[in-house]
Amino acid sequence: MDGAEGGTGAAPLEFSDSIGTPLVEGLTNSYNILKEYGLKDEIKIIAAGKLFTGFDIVKAIALGADACYGARSMMLAIGCIQALTCNSNKCPVGITTQNPDLVKGINVEQKAKRVANFHHATLEAVREIVAAAGYDCVTGLKRKDIFKRDSNHGVHSYEDIYPTYKVEV
Repeated sequence: MDGAEGGTGAAPLEFSDSIGTPLVEGLTNSYNILKEYGLKDEIKIIAAGKLFTGFDIVKAIALGADACYGARSMMLAIGCIQALTCNSNKCPVGITTQNPDLVKGINVEQKAKRVANFHHATLEAVREIVAAAGYDCVTGLKRKDIFKRDSNHGVHSYEDIYPTYKVEV
């Protein structure tokens, strides 16, 4: 499940700005529906949509994701400058192009180490957050464990903001 938060810059601007459901809303609704119909154990949700940090991953798992992936974060780790030319074959840093002259700018060994280091640090942050929350594993996380400050300086759990609801048939 990929949120409508925008992606690589390859999508038309109207799509990025106006179409789709943000990840949090889509994830919570999908989880609720699958749970209500007894399908959650059979169907896994893999979440994406601006998942950069360890906390982003922890939040997605607490909201119902079984796993996460992050394309944009890895693009940035290999040097993406967000030139928003992904669909033009003219990526100035050589990441989203087949143009041999532009691809020369990518040192695969160096970029592989950067991605590995970023990924390792992100997973370490997940481990630290999960442990601080008192769990041995991310599967223990629930909506009640994640909090968000609202515009009135109040703090609410994600269970309060996005309650698990019963689907009426």
